[in-house]
Amino acid sequence: MATEQRKQARKIANEILEISDQVTGSELGRVVNISAEGLMLLSGDPIAVGSVYQLNLKLPRLINHHSHISFGAEAVWSTPAAQPASFWTGFRIIDASEENVLTIDELILDWHEME
Repeated sequence: MATEQRKQARKIANEILEISDQVTGSELGRVVNISAEGLMLLSGDPIAVGSVYQLNLKLPRLINHHSHISFGAEAVWSTPAAQPASFWTGFRIIDASEENVLTIDELILDWHEME
Protein backbone atom coordinates (compact mmCIF):
# COMPACT_ATOMS: atom_id res chain seq x y z
CA MET A 1 0.00 0.00 0.00
CA ALA A 2 1.29 3.46 -0.90
CA THR A 3 2.16 5.85 1.88
CA GLU A 4 -0.04 8.93 2.11
CA GLN A 5 2.02 11.92 0.95
CA ARG A 6 -0.59 14.67 1.01
CA LYS A 7 -0.15 17.53 3.44
CA GLN A 8 -3.79 18.64 3.06
CA ALA A 9 -6.85 16.42 2.93
CA ARG A 10 -8.76 16.69 -0.30
CA LYS A 11 -12.43 17.66 -0.29
CA ILE A 12 -14.88 15.67 -2.40
CA ALA A 13 -16.42 17.95 -5.03
CA ASN A 14 -20.01 18.75 -4.11
CA GLU A 15 -20.62 20.29 -7.54
CA ILE A 16 -19.61 19.51 -11.12
CA LEU A 17 -16.22 21.05 -11.82
CA GLU A 18 -14.90 20.70 -15.35
CA ILE A 19 -11.20 20.82 -16.14
CA SER A 20 -9.83 21.73 -19.54
CA ASP A 21 -6.37 21.92 -21.09
CA GLN A 22 -5.55 25.62 -21.42
CA VAL A 23 -3.29 24.97 -24.44
CA THR A 24 -5.72 22.91 -26.56
CA GLY A 25 -9.02 24.02 -25.02
CA SER A 26 -10.17 20.39 -24.82
CA GLU A 27 -12.03 19.13 -21.75
CA LEU A 28 -9.95 16.62 -19.79
CA GLY A 29 -12.59 15.52 -17.29
CA ARG A 30 -14.32 16.31 -14.02
CA VAL A 31 -12.89 16.92 -10.59
CA VAL A 32 -13.65 14.20 -8.04
CA ASN A 33 -11.80 15.79 -5.14
CA ILE A 34 -9.53 18.79 -4.69
CA SER A 35 -7.27 20.70 -2.31
CA ALA A 36 -4.94 23.65 -2.89
CA GLU A 37 -2.17 21.06 -3.46
CA GLY A 38 -3.82 18.65 -5.88
CA LEU A 39 -6.88 17.03 -7.35
CA MET A 40 -8.27 13.76 -8.66
CA LEU A 41 -9.86 13.76 -12.09
CA LEU A 42 -12.28 11.35 -13.75
CA SER A 43 -11.65 11.37 -17.51
CA GLY A 44 -12.67 9.49 -20.63
CA ASP A 45 -9.08 9.18 -21.85
CA PRO A 46 -5.97 7.94 -20.06
CA ILE A 47 -3.53 10.62 -18.94
CA ALA A 48 0.17 9.74 -18.92
CA VAL A 49 1.89 9.90 -15.54
CA GLY A 50 4.49 12.66 -15.57
CA SER A 51 2.51 14.79 -18.03
CA VAL A 52 2.40 18.46 -17.12
CA TYR A 53 -0.65 20.52 -18.04
CA GLN A 54 -1.73 24.12 -17.79
CA LEU A 55 -5.30 23.58 -16.60
CA ASN A 56 -8.44 25.72 -16.48
CA LEU A 57 -10.93 24.93 -13.74
CA LYS A 58 -14.45 26.20 -14.46
CA LEU A 59 -15.97 27.32 -11.17
CA PRO A 60 -19.65 26.60 -10.43
CA ARG A 61 -20.24 30.30 -9.64
CA LEU A 62 -18.22 33.49 -9.18
CA ILE A 63 -15.72 33.03 -6.37
CA ASN A 64 -13.46 35.96 -5.48
CA HIS A 65 -14.69 37.58 -8.73
CA HIS A 66 -13.49 34.59 -10.84
CA SER A 67 -15.54 32.29 -13.08
CA HIS A 68 -12.51 30.06 -13.66
CA ILE A 69 -8.93 29.70 -12.47
CA SER A 70 -5.78 28.44 -14.17
CA PHE A 71 -2.84 26.53 -12.75
CA GLY A 72 -0.10 24.12 -13.71
CA ALA A 73 -0.41 20.50 -12.62
CA GLU A 74 1.49 17.25 -13.04
CA ALA A 75 -0.18 13.84 -13.36
CA VAL A 76 1.36 11.72 -10.59
CA TRP A 77 -0.73 8.54 -10.94
CA SER A 78 -3.42 7.11 -13.20
CA THR A 79 -5.56 3.98 -13.18
CA PRO A 80 -8.60 2.66 -15.08
CA ALA A 81 -11.94 3.33 -13.36
CA ALA A 82 -14.63 0.67 -12.90
CA GLN A 83 -16.86 2.11 -15.62
CA PRO A 84 -15.73 1.39 -19.21
CA ALA A 85 -13.54 3.99 -20.96
CA SER A 86 -13.02 5.96 -17.74
CA PHE A 87 -9.82 6.74 -15.86
CA TRP A 88 -8.86 8.18 -12.47
CA THR A 89 -5.83 10.50 -12.46
CA GLY A 90 -4.20 12.22 -9.52
CA PHE A 91 -2.61 15.62 -10.15
CA ARG A 92 -0.22 17.63 -8.02
CA ILE A 93 -0.66 21.38 -8.46
CA ILE A 94 2.79 22.72 -9.26
CA ASP A 95 2.13 26.30 -10.34
CA ALA A 96 -0.75 28.37 -9.00
CA SER A 97 -0.94 32.01 -8.06
CA GLU A 98 -1.67 32.87 -4.45
CA GLU A 99 -5.02 34.31 -5.59
CA ASN A 100 -5.98 31.02 -7.29
CA VAL A 101 -4.99 29.02 -4.20
CA LEU A 102 -7.22 31.29 -2.11
CA THR A 103 -10.06 30.74 -4.61
CA ILE A 104 -9.70 26.95 -4.26
CA ASP A 105 -9.73 27.33 -0.48
CA GLU A 106 -12.88 29.51 -0.71
CA LEU A 107 -14.60 26.91 -2.91
CA ILE A 108 -13.82 24.19 -0.35
CA LEU A 109 -15.04 26.42 2.49
CA ASP A 110 -18.33 26.97 0.59
CA TRP A 111 -18.79 23.18 0.37
CA HIS A 112 -18.24 22.81 4.12
CA GLU A 113 -20.94 25.42 4.70
CA MET A 114 -23.33 23.49 2.39
CA GLU A 115 -23.06 20.35 4.52
